[in-house]
Amino acid sequence: MKPAYHRAITEQALHAFLPPETLNIILRANLGQDALRYQIGHDHFHYDNNAFAAADAYVEQMRQSARRAFQRGESDQAWQFFGRLTHTVQDFYAHSDYVARWREQTPGGEPAQIPAYPASGFEGNLRSGRLYYPLEILSFLPPLRPLILPLLPRNSHAWMNLDDPGQPNFDFAFAAAVKHTALEYHQIESYNQPHGHKNSTD
Repeated sequence: MKPAYHRAITEQALHAFLPPETLNIILRANLGQDALRYQIGHDHFHYDNNAFAAADAYVEQMRQSARRAFQRGESDQAWQFFGRLTHTVQDFYAHSDYVARWREQTPGGEPAQIPAYPASGFEGNLRSGRLYYPLEILSFLPPLRPLILPLLPRNSHAWMNLDDPGQPNFDFAFAAAVKHTALEYHQIESYNQPHGHKNSTD
């Protein structure tokens, strides 16, 4: 997802549960996952190149790191770990073919109906976009994109991504990412007791 949509997804999923200062910590960590240094060699941050097992393991690592930070009373750090995992789970819907496969199985389905993964019938069958460097980098530049796309395979990130509203099925990826982000919050919230939503400096 492009940063504006990571922000929108996260805010829509969490604004009712958290104060602005905590949400800002989460957002900074979420958006930091798209730093230039994480674009190459960090497929597990974004579910790229079919790195499903590695990305799943990374999300679980961030969950457990958040849990341990809450236990130490380090709430700010815990929310940073949580922010990182939200970026990754949101990219799952934008970078894999989960949305396309769900729509094939659910003709006429609406964005509000798409379930957060895991959903039955998809285990072991999902694919995500491959990054074909250096052409893939050029595809991120809007003026060059129409020239580069025909040169890239259909299984490339450039063809498969649902990173912005210009891509088919973006609304479905957005809706599923909001649901998944909220689910992750409700799971991690149980680690943050009895501290509530206070920062570690409070």
